[in-house]
Amino acid sequence: MTLPLTDRRLLIEIAAATLEALRSSNGFVAFAESSVPSEIPQDQASRDIIANTLSSALDWARMEQEVHPSTQETVDGGVQAEPYIPSNQALSLIQSAYAEYIETSAGGVLEIPFDPADPGWLTIAYEKLKALVRGNHRFIKHSSASSFQYPLGEDAVVAVVGDWGTGQPTAERVMERIRDCKPTHVIHLGDIYYSGTPHEVQTRFLDVIAKHGPAQADCRYFSLNGNHDMYSGGYGYFDSLLPKLGQDASYFNLRNEYWQLVGLDSGYEDYGLQDPQRDWLVAQLDGKSSKSIVLSHHQLFSPYESRAANRTLLKKTAALLPEVFAWFWGHEHKCIILGENMGIKPRCIGHGAIPVTVPYGPAPFPAIPIEKVDERSAPPPDGGGIHGFALLRFAGPNLRISYLDEFGGEFWAESSGF
Repeated sequence: MTLPLTDRRLLIEIAAATLEALRSSNGFVAFAESSVPSEIPQDQASRDIIANTLSSALDWARMEQEVHPSTQETVDGGVQAEPYIPSNQALSLIQSAYAEYIETSAGGVLEIPFDPADPGWLTIAYEKLKALVRGNHRFIKHSSASSFQYPLGEDAVVAVVGDWGTGQPTAERVMERIRDCKPTHVIHLGDIYYSGTPHEVQTRFLDVIAKHGPAQADCRYFSLNGNHDMYSGGYGYFDSLLPKLGQDASYFNLRNEYWQLVGLDSGYEDYGLQDPQRDWLVAQLDGKSSKSIVLSHHQLFSPYESRAANRTLLKKTAALLPEVFAWFWGHEHKCIILGENMGIKPRCIGHGAIPVTVPYGPAPFPAIPIEKVDERSAPPPDGGGIHGFALLRFAGPNLRISYLDEFGGEFWAESSGF
C-alpha cells in the first residue's frame, strides 16, 4: 500500500481539514446538495456524532504518534515512514474515501494537497463517514449445532492467508503462489482495507482472486471477518463478499473424520466473540475425536501486544482450549511460530500483504514463547517484511504445514505432531 494513503502525517492533515470543512456553515450543505438524501442522514444529531467521532479519532492518532512513532529502515540505511494502517474506524473510513477520490479524479492522479472543501471530496468522505451512525450489519446466527458445517476431504490442501485484502502487487504475488499450490480451499483470516466497503471488497479481494487465484470452480474460498471489514459496518463483508463466496455466515467448520478447521468471527465484536458463537463452538468441540484447529482474525495473546490477553475472545474461549489442538490468527502483520501456550499450538500468519516490518530483537512480553519469526525483508521496490501464507496438506490423520512466501520460498515447515 502506497503513499499518500498510508502517510500518517498527511492522513491526519486531511482528516483535520475535512472535519473543519464539515463543521463550517457551508460544509454540510455542499455534500447534501450533491448526494442522495435518503442515503445520508441529514439531522443535526447525526452530523454532530460524525464530527465528534472524527475529532476523537484525530486526538487518538496524535497521541498514538507521540507514543509510537512509526519508522522503518530502508535498504541503504536511511529511515522512512512505515505505512500507516490505523486501527481506528473514522480514520480508516477517511482512507477509503481518499482512495476512492483518487480513483475518480482525472486520470487517477490527485494533486497534493487538495481542497478538502471540494464538494466532490465532501460527498465521498461523508458517504463513508455515515457508517459511524448507520450501525452494523445484522449478525448471521446459527440455527443448530450443525449449521455452517462443510466437508473437508481427507486429502484436502488448504491455504490460509491473513490480512491480505490490499489489492497491491504483493497481494497478487501471494495469491499467485497460492494458485501454484493447487489448493482445494483458501481461507482468508480477515481484513480488506481500508474499511471493507463494497467497492474495496470487489476490487481488492474478488477481482484479485479472479485474476490471480485458483479458479473458484476448483477451489472453495472462505473469509473470516476482521476489524477493518467492520469499519464500514460489515455491509461489504456480509452483503458483497459472503454471497460471492457461497459462504453462509462469518463462522464455519470444515471437517472430516480426523480434523476440523473451525473459523470464528472475532471482528463483529472487536477482539470478541459475538453471541451465540460460543455455544456453537462448544458444540463443535464437545466429544470430538478429530483434532481441532481454530481460526480467527484476532490473536488470543501476543509477545508484542499485552492487551490481547485481556480481551473478550480469550475470556470466552479459555475454558475450551483443552479441546483445541492449534489456533491460527492474523491481525498482527507478521509470521510468528509461537511456542505452545495455554495448552495450544498458536501461529500468527497476518503477513498476507501489508508492507510492515517485523520487530527485531527480544519481544517486549517474553512470557509468550516464540520459536521463530520471519524477519526477512522483501526486495525493492516493495520493502518491508516479506509476505506469505500457510499451506496445510492433509493426508488422513496426518498433516504437513508449510509457511510459504510470495516468491515461492519456504520459511518453515512442520508436521501433525508439531
